[in-house]
Amino acid sequence: MNTRIAASDPPFRPRRLGHVNLYVSDLDRSMDYFNAVVGLEEVYRRPPIKGGFLSNGNTHHDIGMVETSSPLCHSGEAGLNHLAFEVEHEADLVAGYRRLPDPAAAFPRTIDHDITRSIYGLDPDGNAVEIYADMHKDWRTRRTGEVTKETPKWVPGDGAPTADRNYHPTPEIRRVDGAAFHPERITHAAMVAADYEAEFDYYTGIMGLSPRLGGRGTAFCALSGTTGDIDLTLFRAAETGAEPGLHHIGFLVTEEDDLDASLAAYRARHGEPDAVVESGFRRSVFLRDPDGIRIQFYAEHGDPVAGLAALAPQMALFAG
Repeated sequence: MNTRIAASDPPFRPRRLGHVNLYVSDLDRSMDYFNAVVGLEEVYRRPPIKGGFLSNGNTHHDIGMVETSSPLCHSGEAGLNHLAFEVEHEADLVAGYRRLPDPAAAFPRTIDHDITRSIYGLDPDGNAVEIYADMHKDWRTRRTGEVTKETPKWVPGDGAPTADRNYHPTPEIRRVDGAAFHPERITHAAMVAADYEAEFDYYTGIMGLSPRLGGRGTAFCALSGTTGDIDLTLFRAAETGAEPGLHHIGFLVTEEDDLDASLAAYRARHGEPDAVVESGFRRSVFLRDPDGIRIQFYAEHGDPVAGLAALAPQMALFAG
């Protein structure tokens, strides 16, 4: 893959991390867990791919999942399927795709999902990524219950790509009554890099995220889309001792009191969480989903960039 594009002029400029898609060993069990514990509503399922999608209203799905027995899962193992980054509109997606030196090699899958148009590729460590544009604001009328509609291949640029911004700038956030946690939205993923320099170059030079902290030569970095929030943290595997790949998915909880109440509810029903971390600027609760995938719920009481800058990589991995 040719990544020789200046980070100052990347082909894409995503707004944010829109969702994370996971491979799970038992779809029903994981859908129940992300509803009753994580606090997301089930939006729809796609039986042909053994897939399910959940949201709290932030977007059409904060979490997607595909069962490991699905024809889409080639490894047969639970874990990260892909990270998905949202751009402003279809016109931006098409323009970025056309600017790539070899777009079909960088993003070989180009799909019309009806509610989005999406391109898929692999980062240098082999993690799958999606870049997508929302195509319909009223996604709830198009995504409910069981969805069996085909997802045909899409040729970026066929027709006239729209410049309509179809995401909701102020979405209705729904609270799942009875759930242990009540996140406001998914915010970021923390990734441990086997080839840190190549990963940094890819996510800044191709994906178009901007460094808020750290750089190519540091132990870790925090990268943002155009909204300015931290969407991705990257860590050198050698600096943390952690295995390369997805370390955790982060969900923001608006109030610290709400986080503490959720922690108490979780302990009453399920016992101790995986970890509780106080980093000085952020209080975090870590859980493991039924497949052992780490989930972070956090409330902030300080500047995350300054806070992360003061931490050693091993601590920053759990604080970020």
